[in-house]
Amino acid sequence: MAFVVSALAGLGLLLFALSSAAAVEVKRPQGVSLSNRHFYDETKPFTCLDGSKTIPFDEVNDDYCDCKDGSDEPGTSACPNGSFHCTNAGHRPRYIQSSRVNDGICDCCDTTDEYNSGAICENTCKEQGRKEKETLQKMAEIAKEGFLLKQQLVEEAKRSREDKQQTLAELQKQKDIWEAQVESLKAVKEAAEKPEQAAKEIHKKAWDEVQAARKLEKEKAKAAETFKELDDNEDGLVSLYEIQTHAELDGDGDGVVSEQEAQSLLGGVSQVDVSNFQETVWAGIQDKYKSEAVIENPIPPEIPVDDGADSQSKLQHEEWRKDDHDEDDDDGGGEEHDDDEEEEEEDDGGEEDYKDRQSSYFPEKRVAEEEKMPAYDEETQVLIDAADKARNEFSEAEKSLKEVENSIGSLEKELTIDFGPDGEFAYMFNQCYEMTTNEYVYKLCPFNKVAQKPKHGGSETSLGLWGSWAGPESNKFSAMKYEHGTGCWQGPNRSTMVKLSCGKETAVLSTSEPSRCEYLMELSTPALCQEEGNGEVTDHDEL
Repeated sequence: MAFVVSALAGLGLLLFALSSAAAVEVKRPQGVSLSNRHFYDETKPFTCLDGSKTIPFDEVNDDYCDCKDGSDEPGTSACPNGSFHCTNAGHRPRYIQSSRVNDGICDCCDTTDEYNSGAICENTCKEQGRKEKETLQKMAEIAKEGFLLKQQLVEEAKRSREDKQQTLAELQKQKDIWEAQVESLKAVKEAAEKPEQAAKEIHKKAWDEVQAARKLEKEKAKAAETFKELDDNEDGLVSLYEIQTHAELDGDGDGVVSEQEAQSLLGGVSQVDVSNFQETVWAGIQDKYKSEAVIENPIPPEIPVDDGADSQSKLQHEEWRKDDHDEDDDDGGGEEHDDDEEEEEEDDGGEEDYKDRQSSYFPEKRVAEEEKMPAYDEETQVLIDAADKARNEFSEAEKSLKEVENSIGSLEKELTIDFGPDGEFAYMFNQCYEMTTNEYVYKLCPFNKVAQKPKHGGSETSLGLWGSWAGPESNKFSAMKYEHGTGCWQGPNRSTMVKLSCGKETAVLSTSEPSRCEYLMELSTPALCQEEGNGEVTDHDEL
């Protein structure tokens, strides 16, 4: 953008050249610039500018291409690689391709390219020069105002950097403090957890012993019940014959319990009493034995036993009570008053009665409650509370340390980013700028990412993550490269080149996709504006 910011500086030179060209007429062949006039001396033979050939001067502009570089035909279209110089007095001189000379279309604003085509052209150089002068003046004013803003940005960046460095130093101190705090609280936590763990283990061991005793009693009860079922003649003994009546105890799969199999199950004897049955027989048959008892359950099997079972069982309980009451009503109306009194008496103990019934209706729930480990004793709970407190304090300290470390990481990352020679681009960090088209909303977050989102809803697509400055060596801060965006279908990952221009405001001016999956954006920013006169006019052709 050196041309934009320095064009006003070169405007005086341009205007001087224009006035000089108008005042002095220098004779030279058609299509030759002033700077090349000395190569075209009509008193001497002409040597091609590439030195490949020398021809008589009268063969210059004779509509026949003699030189490979086309320099012998500067004013005709004979050479395909030739160029025609438009003097454009009053405006900016330029070169056009020789093929456009005398083609009936005016390319030079001074009409000199159509000297022999018969085309009617109007010299617009003066008007174009005036418009360009106005444009250059406006651009120079923008550059001037933008440069003033840039100076402010530089000062702000300097102060901000100093503040961030000071904050970073303070955070480093906080980090040291929190690290020591975490280590100290970790030791306190571990010290509190040791007696807690020991007390919990004692509590669990005692509970395991209770559970084991209960299990043993249940097994004995179940074994005794099975013994009673097997003792068909109720003589207090289970014999080989009584074992043989239960085909499910078959060992060889033939569906019949042989005498030998029965004796083996009884431990080698012909009969056992209840004590020996519990000690030696029960363990071997309990997985195969099928009880003859039929247990009637008043609760339909489809009713789930869960957290909602209480409400369901209460509803059924009320229905049963209602049915019972209705049956009593059918017996006769003479004792209606007494029934009401009895019902009221039942209601007095209804809650306990309900719990008892519920326990019998839902044995699984009763078993679950029995198997639930009881609450810790007061002494153990004190240890648990102390350990919980130590854990919470340690966790909070760890959290604070992590927050400080994250802040340090973010600041260190920001301080390592190249924000320009004087930090003038730092103000764009953590900022985003959007541009909306007919289809999409484009978001540019400098030093972070570029994204595209459908205007009428849809997910965001990454067009690239911050890569590096990508301008030419002479002005690398004039372009930004964003890479490794979302992959295209059967194509490369999306990427975006952001070209920066001088402007009073920071805004996305345009966006396009010149190549598949490769996007181009233009961002105006005062950070790119240069001081007036600091630069060279790069687009100036000699008149």
